[in-house]
Amino acid sequence: DKPFFLNYWQFSVHAPFDAKKEYIARHRKRIDPSDAQRSPTYAAMVQSLDENVGKMLDALDRLGISDNTIVIFYSDNGGNMYNEVDGTTPTSNRPLRGGKATMWEGGVRVPAVFAWPGHIAANSRSDAMIQSTDIYPTLLELLNLRARPGQVFDGVSIVPALNGRPFDRGPMFTYFPHQTRVPDFLPASASVHRDDWKLIRLFHQGDKAAHAYELFNLKNDAGERDNLASKRPDLVAELDSLIAGFLKDTGAVVPKPNPNYNPNLQSTSATGVKPIKNVTLQEQAGTLRVTATGPDPHLQLTPDKPLPAGKLVFAVRIKSPAKTDAQFFWQEKGARPAFHKSRRIDFKLRGGDTSHEYRISFEAKRPLANFRLDPFPGKGRAAIESALIQDTSNNTIYEWKF
Repeated sequence: DKPFFLNYWQFSVHAPFDAKKEYIARHRKRIDPSDAQRSPTYAAMVQSLDENVGKMLDALDRLGISDNTIVIFYSDNGGNMYNEVDGTTPTSNRPLRGGKATMWEGGVRVPAVFAWPGHIAANSRSDAMIQSTDIYPTLLELLNLRARPGQVFDGVSIVPALNGRPFDRGPMFTYFPHQTRVPDFLPASASVHRDDWKLIRLFHQGDKAAHAYELFNLKNDAGERDNLASKRPDLVAELDSLIAGFLKDTGAVVPKPNPNYNPNLQSTSATGVKPIKNVTLQEQAGTLRVTATGPDPHLQLTPDKPLPAGKLVFAVRIKSPAKTDAQFFWQEKGARPAFHKSRRIDFKLRGGDTSHEYRISFEAKRPLANFRLDPFPGKGRAAIESALIQDTSNNTIYEWKF
């Protein structure tokens, strides 16, 4: 009987992954095993989402207020490509890169539907770029409500786009200063979209703690594979100045370089090798020297592309003065948690003044994304001279170079 606002968060398309059994069975018959999007459980979850949105719209009809109600359907992030359900990922954002919790388009580009009978043309479509911060000022204009004196908005009204008129909201910013543990990992970063261009600033990831940049033309490269930053330094500088202005205007708290960071101890130029916990790495004459500084030390080895599933061997040559327990983990694509005891093999370092080769046989049911090596249970020192993935015939599939 009076104006209302309903904020309806649909949890049915979120982890934990569960759905009505009869719906799962129905969608299992529709699955194409070769399709990247093939989870019957998630399809069933989406069906429940659809039904519940329908119930809400039916209620508006039953109350006779559908023609006087604005309905907005919107998602807060891209699809989850990292958890595991039905032996695969919940969904796929192809052809976009990445998913939820990334700055790639697969993480930030989402569906949006606005409905208001008699005001927004049915079945109309707009390619205008909008952002969730635009919803509030848009609702105020649609409802002829005035902003409070001095009120500042992060977004803009998109009413022209809803009315089918030309609309350009100007630069659009995304700020995600987090260190997520998803395969499509990006360090703390900020981005700006302007027209067909997108610039990502990676805080302090360049030489001498300078920022690093990735520049994409989304019109020609929706999958964000061709980084044009080195070819267009002028455009990088221009767009980065917009990011700097946005961070200043919003009073954003930004990451700062660690004054105690020592790149010689904390990192290695070896491609695909990085310390994860209580371990430092140092390259010396083609050998990776490992120093464990605390409990549960481990490092991660990542190939430049997923390796095929099957019966494989992790062949590693290690020189360790002490006899100690060690562990090897493998991560199959989409598996969560990334490293689990069900995908772990324990082995013992022999110790002594000479290096020893350890051949660890394992079987992967799905393509391989990452590997983890725990050389000691606690403090210790060792030198890794080589690390390879081989097939059972000793053919090398992948080798990490030190």
